[in-house]
Amino acid sequence: MRLALPAPPVVIAFYRLLFAAVLFGSWLVVTRRRVALPAETLRLAAGAGACFGTDMALWHAALTHTSVANATLLVNTTPIHVGLVALWLYGERLDARFVLGAALALGGTAVLLGAELGSAGAIRGDLLALAAAAFYSGYLLLSKAARRRAEATPVFLVSMLAATAVLGLYAALGGDRFSGFPLSSWLAMLGAAIVSQLLGVLSLVWSFRYLRTTFTSVALLLQPLGATLLAWLLLGEAIVGTQAVGGCLVLAGILLASARAADPRR
Repeated sequence: MRLALPAPPVVIAFYRLLFAAVLFGSWLVVTRRRVALPAETLRLAAGAGACFGTDMALWHAALTHTSVANATLLVNTTPIHVGLVALWLYGERLDARFVLGAALALGGTAVLLGAELGSAGAIRGDLLALAAAAFYSGYLLLSKAARRRAEATPVFLVSMLAATAVLGLYAALGGDRFSGFPLSSWLAMLGAAIVSQLLGVLSLVWSFRYLRTTFTSVALLLQPLGATLLAWLLLGEAIVGTQAVGGCLVLAGILLASARAADPRR
């Protein structure tokens, strides 16, 4: 997203999904893959996509009101939401190893990002980021439910189309422009479509069949760690000692929580 500026953030997310949908849809046509879904699964996948699009829009809006550290930390509180809902909805037992692993990973994320929560001027952004976390949790849970009933390919395509439509609507309502960007912005958005969406999110959707929702939500805390490393490699942002400590805590938490990663009902 940083490399795609000066395009508006919500528009960057819109084109990321749109380009990915076009590329993935073209591949499905060439390979003649079947993408039909039963009505109930179709609704679950579309709902997951609407949650994903809303999550992205809210998180990008949060970045305009609070710090990147605050927004990223709060949107990564998904293990708390997912853990509680999965306990109620799927009967996934939250044993001591998972709870401790999630706590370590969340604590490591806080150290990694150097977040300072509670500043008066950032309350609105903090609330937007927390709302984004709730919708991100909805995406994970609905995608998991859809994957119990269907293969990854149609679930991914439907959710991606729904998210694209939602983001396009949000960008239009916000008065964002959809064109007039430099070539570097278009290339960055295309790169996000290929790397983050097609390789990253498709792998995530595929894994829902085999991994517990609770573990997946904790493993996704690798995102701020990965962002820190990429910022160091691509943008020259230095990694300080506290970030290194935070990264180690995140990895330790994920390792501890992974003891019950496999979904016995796959």
